[in-house]
Amino acid sequence: MTNTLDVIWIADTEIKPPGPKMVVCVEPFLGFYFRINSNDNWEPCVAIAKEPHHAFLKWDSFIECTILDLDDYVVREALRKSGVIGRVSRTLCQPLIDALAFSHGSRRDREAIRLALQRMI
Repeated sequence: MTNTLDVIWIADTEIKPPGPKMVVCVEPFLGFYFRINSNDNWEPCVAIAKEPHHAFLKWDSFIECTILDLDDYVVREALRKSGVIGRVSRTLCQPLIDALAFSHGSRRDREAIRLALQRMI
């Protein structure tokens, strides 16, 4: 499947209107991802700059630190259609971990993400 910090395009049915959305894997074994957005309308979020590490982005963006629990089918289809399109720099692991303190989701899920990101530092 995907590894921690891999970025893929998914068919996101939860956004309005539904459509393609970039997501970053933050816990591969449980299937947890964060959306990447062009603005910071969602809290908490972490800024992600296009340069120097994220050429796959069209412009500077934001990682929305709301836990998405993606079905294996959604991930498989994303990988089949476009594969892994990029990887988030390890330099963002600590800011993502810090944002988890303000994220919704169970303590267990947030801890699993924290451990996955901590292993990348």
